[in-house]
Amino acid sequence: MREAYLEILHREISPALGCTEPVAAALCAAGAASVLGEEPEYMELEASEYILKNAMNVGIPGTKEVGLEMACALGAAVADPGKRLLVLEGVTPQRKEFAERLVAQGRVTVGKADTREKIYLHAVAVAGEHRGEAVISGSHGHFSQLLRDGEPLSVDMLPGSTPESPAASSFQMTIEGIWNFIQESKEEDFSFLEETIALNKGAAQEGLSGAYGLQVGQSILGGEKDGLLGNSLADRAAAVTAAAADARMSGCEKPVMSVAGSGNQGLTATLPVIVVAEEGPEEFREKKRRALALSILVTVHAKEFLGKLSVLCGCSIAAASGVAAAVVYLYGGTQEQAELAIKTMTADISGMICDGAKPGCALKIATSVEAAMRAASMARAGRGAGGHDGIVEQDVENTLRNLGDLGTVGMNGTNMVILDMLLKKRK
Repeated sequence: MREAYLEILHREISPALGCTEPVAAALCAAGAASVLGEEPEYMELEASEYILKNAMNVGIPGTKEVGLEMACALGAAVADPGKRLLVLEGVTPQRKEFAERLVAQGRVTVGKADTREKIYLHAVAVAGEHRGEAVISGSHGHFSQLLRDGEPLSVDMLPGSTPESPAASSFQMTIEGIWNFIQESKEEDFSFLEETIALNKGAAQEGLSGAYGLQVGQSILGGEKDGLLGNSLADRAAAVTAAAADARMSGCEKPVMSVAGSGNQGLTATLPVIVVAEEGPEEFREKKRRALALSILVTVHAKEFLGKLSVLCGCSIAAASGVAAAVVYLYGGTQEQAELAIKTMTADISGMICDGAKPGCALKIATSVEAAMRAASMARAGRGAGGHDGIVEQDVENTLRNLGDLGTVGMNGTNMVILDMLLKKRK
């Protein structure tokens, strides 16, 4: 069991530069251009409706552009799929100029794929009579198909592919299992999370010092001056996390550590825990990495019910629930109190929708972090939502299952309605 949980932790965190959906598009384009083997003259990209929705209004790192056209062009210009979700890191001025020409000359087309898969990208790179094709599906960095001139190629030819072990792929997580794993592990077992701490704190510092997005983090910290907002630990945690999202959604060139395929989920699942642990007593700092592991695993577990992409906001519904459980743990709470905090989060903000990646995500993240702190505080006092509160059940696993059903069965079709609204604004 211990090995499976550790493997899931390693598998579900990965560094990413830029919003994960356009970065996945850039990666797919890079795969197609790499297979083509020469500089592409044209690029075609088809994406699922979930990818389209999440990629329309978010900044592309190193540019002043938004959207999939530029992401696709930059990926094709780099043609280095081995960089995975860091594919847009260190793009040279020459390669940027090439990508800008492709877009300006109308040689990049983007359309909606005819698929029910939530994560699906199909990129085609064309030069003369030759075509390179790549398909990403299932997860943001998983190449499921490669073709050159219609002939299938092995995806193993791409560097960085790490197949999932049978043990981890069939393993069923539970909140109880996660809690026990954290309790039985040593702090040293999670030393690899230091990279997560460094990357995500770096993004937060960038957001707090620069004029990014809606400047939600700076507004929270500045609100104390006029008495509208305070300077509580919850306020500071929300501000730091929102500032990192502000920067990331606005094209900041600093990578972050993503969780369960989302950089914003990675920021939300980790930064509030880091703030509480580092500003608390020494015993909190001694438990910091275990608390981070707890938050990340609860996030991943909640996403098992919701799916990698959802019409519900994964930062609010999944990552902030992980934060609530981790804060309970830092304060010496019990498993039952952590489960109570998760159920209270479900009762509180389960209806928060995802209307695409954009600077305004920082608002949702700030709200969800504040809610997580409130849920943790209530749980420590033995208060919280139970079986009489809407979709919440006494059993936490059934509660998460209901949450998943709400976002899939109950809101079937909502994503397309949101996408239509976004597309109408572009006309």
